[in-house]
This record gives sequence, structure tokens and C-alpha cells, in this order.
Amino acid sequence: MIEGHHFEDTHDLYQNAPCGYITIGNDGRILNINNTLLSWLDFRKDEVVGKKTFQDLLGMGEKIYFESHFMPLLQLQEEVSEINMELRGNNESRLPVLINAKKVPASSDEQTRYRLSALDMTQRKKYEKELITARKEAEETTQLLKQVNENLESFVNVASHDLKTPLSNISSIIYLIEDQNLIEPGSQAEELFAGIKKNISRMTGLIHDLLEFSKIQNDPDSITYEPIDLNQACKEALDILDHEIQKTGAVFHIPELPPVMGSKVQFESLFLNLFTNALKYRSEAAPVVSVTWEQTGTFNTIRITDNGTGFDPGKKDEIFEFMKRVHSKDYIEGTGIGLTICKRVVENHGGCIGAESEPGKGSTFWFTLPVVDEDEFF
Repeated sequence: MIEGHHFEDTHDLYQNAPCGYITIGNDGRILNINNTLLSWLDFRKDEVVGKKTFQDLLGMGEKIYFESHFMPLLQLQEEVSEINMELRGNNESRLPVLINAKKVPASSDEQTRYRLSALDMTQRKKYEKELITARKEAEETTQLLKQVNENLESFVNVASHDLKTPLSNISSIIYLIEDQNLIEPGSQAEELFAGIKKNISRMTGLIHDLLEFSKIQNDPDSITYEPIDLNQACKEALDILDHEIQKTGAVFHIPELPPVMGSKVQFESLFLNLFTNALKYRSEAAPVVSVTWEQTGTFNTIRITDNGTGFDPGKKDEIFEFMKRVHSKDYIEGTGIGLTICKRVVENHGGCIGAESEPGKGSTFWFTLPVVDEDEFF
């Protein structure tokens, strides 16, 4: 014996292997079978060897397959691999197995023989069944969530429409009251009237933001991807904010931005919300907003920096939560939905978003977007 080596009994290795072994003749008659397969099928050796054919261990459909496909292929190629079958054991028990077979080299006077190995697939079949069940449940859950989202979107649209109508009527009444000077300046009524106007403005803004969020939140897979010029998206946002820009004396520095693939409407919404924040949370100085970008690997990082009031850096993640605000509503009006929309837009396009700030030192909002080949799309 070679030192450090252990030689196993080949007979024991065959009989008690972790898989079944069976030897059959050209007609399928069983010539030998190991203890492992006998145990799985609950047969004695004397019940099988020389008395049964491999076909006797198969159901009707598999017998036909064995004789019309399996054996002809095995005889032609001299081996076959990974054939799923189900063996019938004692008392009609069934054993799912994976069969590999090979012709045994023999001299001209010897009977043609084939050796088959059988791997027990019971656990694998169980896992496959559980996987199919889990996949079906996941598909049903996905369909249910899709239906819920559609119902929610429908509800938001209907509710928003129903809310817009009375708000519009109230706004018209307020306009008439103001136009006809029915409120005495300096009176308590004027103070109450201002409160009504302020709350109507908040409600109108909330309805608008909820509708925008509902659109952005909708199935991201439904986005129509097309080449987008981010500079044009910025221009559209600035045109909408023109009155506020003129009013505050804001200055925007925007370089030539890289091309992206995605939704034009969503990118316009992204820049509109970020620019609006820069104007809304301004300091006493005129707002100065600078847009910069750089490419790192397969992503472009775009930064929007302002000279506004800033915020507590400990809340840099909190500000992107739905309807979460870091400033009092009495200090600066807002719904807390705008940045959530920004987060959703960026994530819909395969990127991430973040913010850096200090109180009184302005803020920088950054987001990443996948790099695209400019020559390919423009």
C-alpha cells in the first residue's frame, strides 16, 4: 500500500455508491443492479436481475420513449446524458431520476451491455415545484400590485379633479373679493383672508405634486427611452420659472451637459424641482445656481449647487422621503414631494441621488446617470 493513500473495496464502492447503477442488455434485460438502486426501488436483487427488463421499471409513456428514442440513440451514439425519467418501484412507488448511459466495450463473442447511472431527483423536483409555486405567487402578487397601482392612480386623478373644482371656485371668489376691495385694509378680516389664500395655495400645490408623483411612480418599465438633451430639459425648466427668476434676480450657470437616454418629461420634472428648490430656499443674496458634471467610469455625476439657506447635513437622506420636510411650513411653503419625485426619476433611469449641505452655506444636490455613446444617439 502506498503511504498516505486509502484503497477502497471496488465492490463496496459499486454496491453502495451515492447513485444507482444498473447494467442492461441490448433488449433491456437487467443484468446487474447495485444495492443503492434496489433500496430506492424497494426490490430484492433476485426479484430483478435476469427477471425484469429496464422497461418493466417504466410507465407506459416512458416505455414508448425508451424503445423509440432512448435505446436507438444509445445504440447509435453509444452514450446518452441527462435524461429525465421516473422509475417504478415496489408497490408502484415512483422515483424521479436523471439517467446517464454508456455502452460497455466488449469482445465480439460477448453480449452487448449498457451501464446506466441513476441520480435521485426527488429533492430537486420538490425544489422545482416549490420554485414554480413561488414564481406563480410572485407573478400573482406583481399583478395585484399593478392593479393596486392602477386603482391608486385612478383614485388620485379622480380625487384631484374633485378637489380642483371647489378650489377653483374658491379662488375665483377670492379674486372677486380682492378686485372689488371688499376687505378693509388692516382689519382682522384681512388677516383671516390672507390665511385662507395661503392654505388654498398650499392645497393647490399639494394636488399638483400628488399628480406629478403619481405619474412618476407609475410602472418604470413603461418609460419610453429616447435620446435626451439635458440642456434642453434645463431650458424648459427655466422657462417655467422665468417669472420667479426675474423676481429674485437669480443667475444660472449651466455648461454643455452630456446626452442621456430616458423620458423627456421626467428629466424636465427633475430639473424643475431642483431649480425650484434653489429659488425657494434662497438666502438674502440673489440666488446663484451652478450646474456641473463629471464622468466617472460608466456613470455621469451631475451637481446642482446653490448659495441658499442650506440644511442640517444629518437630514440629507430624510429630505428625499415622501412628504418629508426639513423646514417649517410657516417658514417656507412646500409639500415635501418634489425631492421624492427627483429620487424616483433618477432611480427610474438607473442612477442614484444625494445631497450635501450646511446651514447658511448653500446646498449641492447630485445625481448619477449611465453614460451613453453620444455618436450613437446624436
